[in-house]
Amino acid sequence: MIFAGACFMALAGGASAAVAAEKINIYSHRQQVLIQPFLDAFTAKTGIETNVVYAAKGLAQRLKAEGPASPADVILTVDIARLAEYADLDLLAPIQSKILTENIPSRLRADDNRWFGLSERARILVTSKSRVADGEIADLEDLAKPEWKGRICSRAGSHDYN
Repeated sequence: MIFAGACFMALAGGASAAVAAEKINIYSHRQQVLIQPFLDAFTAKTGIETNVVYAAKGLAQRLKAEGPASPADVILTVDIARLAEYADLDLLAPIQSKILTENIPSRLRADDNRWFGLSERARILVTSKSRVADGEIADLEDLAKPEWKGRICSRAGSHDYN
């Protein structure tokens, strides 16, 4: 089985045994509406159908319980926290793919090729021109200054995406 954060490019290029199959089984934490266009394009390019199990939680435990009999070929996660969970449970196997290593920068993949990242999230600081002077906030550390207490809008600090 192949367990990776991403490997559609490798599959499209014939770098996996899963390509020999007419179907590929994917366990996905990503929302269907967000990845369906990519799945459709993959099927159109390769002729390989995709069977996807979508779940917000519990896929790592399911995969662990299924063991070597798991039908999963690929895992798509939504963040590094879930990826770390799969790694901690020793559910990832290295992928040798010239397509992946040539197209995905080293900062977006594990040193041992056990996972490949498809995307990154930007964290953007936006300020009000009427309340914050240019240069008043030069970097994120400035937000910790006492004058900004109670004036910052963000999601909870305990959220996975922070």
